[in-house]
Amino acid sequence: MEPPLQAFGAFLLAFDDVAGSVNDAALHLPDLITYAVVILIGLAFSAFFSSSEVAFFSAENRNRFDEKDKTGSSAELRVKTMLEKPRRLLNTILIGNTFANIVTAVFAAVLTGELIRYFGATEWIVYTIEIVILTFTIVILTEITPKILALKNPIEVSRSLSGLLYLFFVVLGPITIFIARSTQRIEKRIPQVQDNISSEDLKTIAEVGEMQGTLKGEEREIIENVIEFGNTTVKEIMTSRVNMVAISTDDTLKDVLNLIQQKSISRYPLYENDLDTIVGVIHAKDILPFIHSKKNSAQINWKTIARKAFFIPAVKKIDDLLKDFQREKTHVAIVVDEYGGTEGLVTLDDVLEEIIGEMHDEQTGIERLYTRRKNGEYVFDAKIDLDEVGEILDMELTTPDDEYETLGGLIYSLTERIPEENESMTFKGLELTVMLVENNRVKKIKVKVLPETPKKTDTDT
Repeated sequence: MEPPLQAFGAFLLAFDDVAGSVNDAALHLPDLITYAVVILIGLAFSAFFSSSEVAFFSAENRNRFDEKDKTGSSAELRVKTMLEKPRRLLNTILIGNTFANIVTAVFAAVLTGELIRYFGATEWIVYTIEIVILTFTIVILTEITPKILALKNPIEVSRSLSGLLYLFFVVLGPITIFIARSTQRIEKRIPQVQDNISSEDLKTIAEVGEMQGTLKGEEREIIENVIEFGNTTVKEIMTSRVNMVAISTDDTLKDVLNLIQQKSISRYPLYENDLDTIVGVIHAKDILPFIHSKKNSAQINWKTIARKAFFIPAVKKIDDLLKDFQREKTHVAIVVDEYGGTEGLVTLDDVLEEIIGEMHDEQTGIERLYTRRKNGEYVFDAKIDLDEVGEILDMELTTPDDEYETLGGLIYSLTERIPEENESMTFKGLELTVMLVENNRVKKIKVKVLPETPKKTDTDT
């Protein structure tokens, strides 16, 4: 019986021989049987490694064996040990599968060469048939079929194959470790592909999707809100100090109950002396035990039921604030300025509204911040966001360099003083008239769109 290497050498020499020449007219049956057995063994190992790859690296299997179970069987321990080194395990499987396929192909070629010499057939016809048959056999029997079967029950398959695979895992350890380190060095030298898609590109994609009908208007707005989410600061969404609804430590139970009934808010900052001294946060539900108290006019020590207040700076990004809310397990934060004074208040609802849009309590209803008159003029509440005014009027009113967010802030920026009632000014094709001023604070503003004012186009956004 010829050794495999000698047989492979004879196969290579067969390419130079004439197809019809006969070096040995008789077929050596033992050699043919040996070649066939080696081919079958190669196919079996190829199927083994293919099924192992799918069984071990399926999501179900990895999640199952990620659990730290110290009482598992020896098969489970072997699987868990190999999965702890996934790169080494994958290299072991790939090396074994590649070697098995090479051995199968080589011995199939040797067997084909023997048949060519005996029958004197045309080489290119026989080798073509061999390639087609071998390719079909490897793809169907040793790649696709084993992987499909392994996917049906990856846990049991990995347990069944763990013994033999672990042997290869240990024996081929030095080779796989060397390959893993080599590939890591190569990966470090290969420049990483940079993602050149900007936020503006994503907005454009969303707008195109809306125009093509693949996205709804609300979905596009949510996508744009998510893109801008990390760039928005707390100062842009907070409730300002002048609009805060808070409870004083000097308030009676009757005062607090009336406040809750009027405002229908679930959480109230608790202050002592003034709003710059916030000592806690009171939840409306914590006052329920006092509702039927006979001492409605009596003084209650609100500090005893107040919860710890959470303070944040106004420049904090709201994506970081959302993480803080999750970590602190709270829904409200007190915003402080650079001097430590209270600048405003922000809630979890304020943060979520930046993604999904305005949310309104079903009991309090929707707060209308503007009205439109029959003559086309608008009356806005001064606290309305300037971006919202731009959307209502279909105009671009803001720039990234603006130091104000509200329509009232725009008025103060234009006048640089406390404006008087009925005072008018123009801004970007708009006539702004102050309608109401209370306690040095602008309350209502009339807005009139002047003729020939350019509307906001898609290219402006």
